[in-house]
Amino acid sequence: MEIFLQEFNEAQDVSMLFIHGGGLSGWMWDKQIKALNDFHCLVPDLPGHGKSRELQNFSIKECAHLMAALIKSKGHHGKAHVVGHSIGAQILLQLLADSPEVVHTGVVHSALVRSLWGVSSLIKPTVKLTLPLTRKKWFAKLQAQTLSIPAEYFPRYYEESKSISAETLAGLLRENAAFKLPEGLENNPVPTLVLVGEKERGVMIRSAQDLASFLPHAEGYIVQGAGHGFNFEDPVLYNEILQAWLAESRLPTGSLKRILKP
Repeated sequence: MEIFLQEFNEAQDVSMLFIHGGGLSGWMWDKQIKALNDFHCLVPDLPGHGKSRELQNFSIKECAHLMAALIKSKGHHGKAHVVGHSIGAQILLQLLADSPEVVHTGVVHSALVRSLWGVSSLIKPTVKLTLPLTRKKWFAKLQAQTLSIPAEYFPRYYEESKSISAETLAGLLRENAAFKLPEGLENNPVPTLVLVGEKERGVMIRSAQDLASFLPHAEGYIVQGAGHGFNFEDPVLYNEILQAWLAESRLPTGSLKRILKP
């Protein structure tokens, strides 16, 4: 079984790849796809998610390999701008380290790059506790609120959360917690935009600061008043940021606080 992929605006000359966060799928980018109709958009469901749920053994390294192969086979001219959210942003960082030649520019949205030591021993009990709860609508509503998922998308989120497997959930938790900056990323030649919400956990903001300092061609910003699900919370602003970044024009800095390099 191949990874599930949606394509939009295939006649457009420049491609964009959107990598969704853990526990979600390609629908999380709906409002971005509608706004970016000048681009050929590639929107996959990651292994274990959405319509790729039958693919198990989730790993960031393997997902990065899949994304590189997807861009080479489907991206116009074998390249794409790439946007990644949460674990999708971690996949993007791995892609930049392993296959930078397929990426025009990157947008790293809320990537954890500080390993959470000691979490591995908690994964099995966490999965045992959490998996039955994912089948409960009240729990799914709480999770959706945390991710700022609008009511219009809740039915899709709930149906997918009910179908996530213990193997996928454990893989997500393990890979997310253990992720650290990949070797070779310090030489990354790709222009990269780093975004994090002001209301996110401190470790997420520190991760964004690490990335803005570590990547040689990065610009980092804290989005004022935003949480982890910024693209859901304010899709208009999110789209304005993407469009300005892609056009190499001035970002809407009134809502952004620049992360200064040391």
